[in-house]
Amino acid sequence: MIKNISLQVLFFFILFHLISWVRELSLLESDSHAPNFSLVSVAGKNAGTLMTTRDFQGKPTVLFFWAPWCSVCKVSMPNLQAFHQDNFDQVNVVSIVMDYESVESVTDYMQNNQLSFTTLLGKDSTAIDYKIQGFPTYYVLDANGQIHAKSMGYSSEIGMKARTLTL
Repeated sequence: MIKNISLQVLFFFILFHLISWVRELSLLESDSHAPNFSLVSVAGKNAGTLMTTRDFQGKPTVLFFWAPWCSVCKVSMPNLQAFHQDNFDQVNVVSIVMDYESVESVTDYMQNNQLSFTTLLGKDSTAIDYKIQGFPTYYVLDANGQIHAKSMGYSSEIGMKARTLTL
């Protein structure tokens, strides 16, 4: 009985990772340079470009692409906030909201959920440049803007920490 349960757990573990790997094939290649962008923050301020703004320079960055209607994004947000709070001095956390109804709805969501990381308003061109096929999508960039890791779907705070350990 225990052997059968162990085999089923192993099968589902392997299947989960295989599906994740296939979904992530369409994303940008690891070790490539992240595409530059110039976006506006939810506060209406020009955030600068990816490699010139103070929010990105000198530290690794987690880029989190999400949509307000995405239920997996909503479940992931507390993990992202906890990661941001625990690693504020070592890693930037920048969310890029896509497919939103209004800036006010995004601002309300951020305030209601006490999310303090930088949030930028994404553009269709940003989604194309980053090959966003689903939400949430994460890219972990090193301090020079090279893609170190990528992921699509739910991620725990521990998962985010593991992806940034070697930076």
